[in-house]
Amino acid sequence: MSGIHLHPHDMLDEGPAAILELIGTMGPVRYLLPELNTIFERNPYPAGVLPHNPKRGVVQGTGTFHVPLDTKELFPGLYQTVDPSVENGQDPLGLLLEATRETEYEVVPWVNLLNGRFEGNMADNGVVDFRGRTIEHWLCPNGRDVVELWTNVLAAVSDKYGCTTFLLDRLRFPDWAGERVDPSGLFTCFCERCRSGLAARGLEADAVREEMEQVAGLLRDKSYDQAVSLLLGSQTLQAWVGFKQDSVSAFIEKLVASLRRRNPAIVCWLDLWPPSYSWILGQDYTRLTKQSPALKHFPYHKLGGGADVQGLIDSFASEPEESERAFRAFQRLFAMDYPITYESFRRDGFPIEFVGIENDKVRALSQPGTHIFSGVQMWNLTPQELSLALGKARESAADDVLFYCYGWAGRELFEAVGSFPEERSAAQKQP
Repeated sequence: MSGIHLHPHDMLDEGPAAILELIGTMGPVRYLLPELNTIFERNPYPAGVLPHNPKRGVVQGTGTFHVPLDTKELFPGLYQTVDPSVENGQDPLGLLLEATRETEYEVVPWVNLLNGRFEGNMADNGVVDFRGRTIEHWLCPNGRDVVELWTNVLAAVSDKYGCTTFLLDRLRFPDWAGERVDPSGLFTCFCERCRSGLAARGLEADAVREEMEQVAGLLRDKSYDQAVSLLLGSQTLQAWVGFKQDSVSAFIEKLVASLRRRNPAIVCWLDLWPPSYSWILGQDYTRLTKQSPALKHFPYHKLGGGADVQGLIDSFASEPEESERAFRAFQRLFAMDYPITYESFRRDGFPIEFVGIENDKVRALSQPGTHIFSGVQMWNLTPQELSLALGKARESAADDVLFYCYGWAGRELFEAVGSFPEERSAAQKQP
């Protein structure tokens, strides 16, 4: 059965009754995924307006925790700033759970693990780029206290509300987007723990950094294809990619094991990047899906698969010819071969085939039996485009869909989902 993402401002500004009424027009939605903590983006990134919110037209994530729990008390060494609305008595998760108590909806809290406004011992838990600069608001999966932080927080949420299934998001190293476009976020992490981890693999951190400087120099010189050749052909840089993947997988393995020791009923679903991109951010589908019965990824074709492709290209290229070369190099890096120009991408995104291609890759990479939700973009497109994406998702190897997201979708998009035929593939099942 399908689901939909919700944000704290949805519950606080519109209220659960209005939310359930609008979601009711979609047909059989089973899972509601309320966000426990926000990220530093104007969601959805990079633009979006709230068409049915009675209090505001736009919202900017502030990286804060929206549950009435004192994260500092739960783990003083590393904690997330609690949102001021909580101090004023607001409890968006509690509101939604109360409203759905006598319904068939299942509430699956959605939590961002490694990106937010964190405080405490950031020196032993933060992310450092290849030039020694701290990447703001990011925790390293190799951080000393990150597993213990989230074990304490998620166990406390489960104890307080009775939730036992969580969707884990932001389980990766930084990409190039966020509050601003910064490609150096990709070239991480060089904190002390990561430097030690690289050395344990026979990699000298300074040698890795030197090759990254070569890539950066080629990009500055607008030698985009040569930069991609170095990234893909360097044994050192490919070993660094493997280190990132091992780091993220080990983090999730430790967290899942720690949560099971605390409460064996807790189950973790994963929110991953589409596989064409996920490898460079540290996400290894094959290993990660050994820890989770279900995952969602987001082949949003009109938004470049969730990546700020336009922001990245525009950060390197200013002239049309440069932009086209950079876009071709981008497609080569991520093993894409779509016969489109950069200008057509800016207008229309990737071809609709992107949805099925990425879902089929997820199925091939994931452990047998993994329940795969295809993320479906539900904003900044027409009802016809939404129906086309939904159809491609349902034709693919995915089991069902999760819509992103409630707050930015106009009523006509909810109605488009509701009018879509209910045929499902034989592979579709409940997680």
